[in-house]
Amino acid sequence: MSENSKKQSAVLSKKYSLQKHISTLLGLAIALTYLLFMVFFGSKVLKHLISLITVNEYLLIALYISVFIIIIDIVTVPLSFYGGFVLEHMYKLSNQKISGWFKDELKKFLISLPLIIVMVEIMYIFLRNFPDTWWIYITMIWIFFSLIMAKLAPVLIFPLFYKSVPLDNKEVKEGLQSLAEGTGINIEGVYKINLSKDTKKANAALAGMGSTRRVLLGDTLLDSYSPAEIKSVFAHELGHHIYHHIWKMLAIGTISGCLGFAFCHLVLSKVIIVLGYQNIHDIAAFPIVCMSLAVSAFLFLPIQNAFSRRFERACDRYAIEQTNDPEAFISAMDKLAEQNLADRSPNRFVELLFYSHPPISKRIEMAKR
Repeated sequence: MSENSKKQSAVLSKKYSLQKHISTLLGLAIALTYLLFMVFFGSKVLKHLISLITVNEYLLIALYISVFIIIIDIVTVPLSFYGGFVLEHMYKLSNQKISGWFKDELKKFLISLPLIIVMVEIMYIFLRNFPDTWWIYITMIWIFFSLIMAKLAPVLIFPLFYKSVPLDNKEVKEGLQSLAEGTGINIEGVYKINLSKDTKKANAALAGMGSTRRVLLGDTLLDSYSPAEIKSVFAHELGHHIYHHIWKMLAIGTISGCLGFAFCHLVLSKVIIVLGYQNIHDIAAFPIVCMSLAVSAFLFLPIQNAFSRRFERACDRYAIEQTNDPEAFISAMDKLAEQNLADRSPNRFVELLFYSHPPISKRIEMAKR
């Protein structure tokens, strides 16, 4: 790749990243505006209208949450469409058809809505019966829920969006086999997923727990990277398995979740009377719950990202040590940056806030050292 082409790519990636970040922040601003409107005006009206249909506590909550989620999805769908479809096509990063985008969004809605309703129903049972300690019980349930989802996602959720099949390339399989030996992951646990149906971007991931633990390699990566580059990416994902990073991220998420629920309890206790809600378990106060959890999640995001970047750096080192091929790692990073239009050297503030992985420039610099 010539110097001129690299400069053009860098300018394009900066522009793309900026637009993605602006789209994300606008989405957050719209969601926050909706929540503020519901806190001060809409939530009590919505509860009153639903109470005309039913006085059953459980049905009232289920109907309230359904309408609440549907409204926020309608409010935010234009920006989601722009960021997830229009922008990707604008920069020639997407293969997805408009019908495919809407189908995927519908799937996400149909999967998430029942889960949210169940979680909120459980939360309000504890809010009614344990108004002072509900957040402790909900944290324990959150841990259980996170473990179940981490276990089942690769076999129940992912297949709804992407087809995965065992690797069929003999040369690649033989190259990965030696890396996998002694790690607890065999080559049968490595799958090719059809990312190309939606995107031109390349990706790989470690997913699942126990019997569902697997390495997922996108066909966009397998079909355009050399065997040495694929080995480097695979070794990186093995590093996550060796260092138990899924468990560690679950532990970090549990701590931040516990503090988030505690913060939510503090806010609810202080503002329900001021804002005229009946009690702490008044479903009309649900927007306050959402705002409190969103604020705490935003505050903890840089900390979680810092841990994630540290884990990714450890896996980069593991990949280079196991393959003894820093040139392949550098080449793979270069290709990923080009193919995914990644900003190689983002602003430090942007890195701290948005990046769960070290920037490409820092990963390459480490490999060169």
